[in-house]
Amino acid sequence: MSPVRMRVSVGDQGVLNEAVSAELLEIWIDRDLSWLDFNQRVLTQALDERTPLLERAKFLAIFSSNLDEFFMKRVAVLREKLTPERTELLHAVRAKLLPLLKSQADCFHNTIVPGLAPHGIVFARWRDLSRAQRERASEYFDEQVSPALIPLVIDPSHPFPFLSNLSTSLAFSLRHPRRQETKYARVKVPGELRQWVALEGKGGEKVLVQLHEIIRGNLEKLYAGMELGPVTVFRVTRDAEVELDSDSDGEPFPELVEEQVRQRRYEPVVRVEFGPEADTAIRTMLCDHFQLLPLDLYDIAAEIDYTSLFEIASLEIPELRDHSWVPILPPAFTDADPDVFALIRERDVLVHHPYDSFDDTVGTFRQSGGGRSANGCD
Repeated sequence: MSPVRMRVSVGDQGVLNEAVSAELLEIWIDRDLSWLDFNQRVLTQALDERTPLLERAKFLAIFSSNLDEFFMKRVAVLREKLTPERTELLHAVRAKLLPLLKSQADCFHNTIVPGLAPHGIVFARWRDLSRAQRERASEYFDEQVSPALIPLVIDPSHPFPFLSNLSTSLAFSLRHPRRQETKYARVKVPGELRQWVALEGKGGEKVLVQLHEIIRGNLEKLYAGMELGPVTVFRVTRDAEVELDSDSDGEPFPELVEEQVRQRRYEPVVRVEFGPEADTAIRTMLCDHFQLLPLDLYDIAAEIDYTSLFEIASLEIPELRDHSWVPILPPAFTDADPDVFALIRERDVLVHHPYDSFDDTVGTFRQSGGGRSANGCD
């Protein structure tokens, strides 16, 4: 009989090294690398050809949303007190993650994008738009986007702009035509607006353009008279791990939670993602300002924020989505007006949601008074 290996997850490699002998290290699996294995299984749902196309787009978005949480919680903890073991683990996380990010990008551009084209959904960059489409996009920018923008300049006379968690920004150099001085500017992409803007294409096609592409195409309106350099698209992730001390100066626990949540938006940056062709000077500026290591910087080959694919996944194309599930009625509840208490006195009734109807089982139980305690509360 072949030996069975124990699989145990741990949270800190440094603690592990102190707690177990070298012989036992081989049977331990780090909790963070194990979590990446879990998220890889989420990505596998997007790569599976049996999954309907829009559902695949949804899984790509879930994969990125999970990663955001992972960096905000787990990577943030590992970066707090870097030891050789934790640094090694961060390198292992990065090495495991890079191939997954490439698979995600390949899936979107080689499967999702061409797969939606026969259904009249076309993806485009600003450079791909016709003159009429650019005019319409610029009108949308003037009417809906520009009022939500705050153009900023980065120079010694201005404080470095605050970059909120999971925000996408455009950064670029600025130069006055008659001066030699070069400055940098930053424009935040409004997160409250839809990240994919639909334009009318030929033959009734719906052309989808990302919001940051439309902003990029209209930047000269925000900095009139200035010469703009190449644009770098980047996205920051901050530490969101909250540590509470309920005995802190006798402060009530609810107020302590509120204060920690307010403070969380100012926590250190733990990751910066860069879009294609990022400017080296801007990379260096951000890395120095946030005191980041090279392993904290991620070059994204395609889309900077795949969580925006939740918008794509919600497109009304029924044939590209999972078939809706109609819950069934368990045999014990086939009576038009079952006496729930008589049923459960006779035998236990096991229901499985969402396969069994919630309304016809638990809903019926609640209507019969089973969902209330002795004092009449739910």
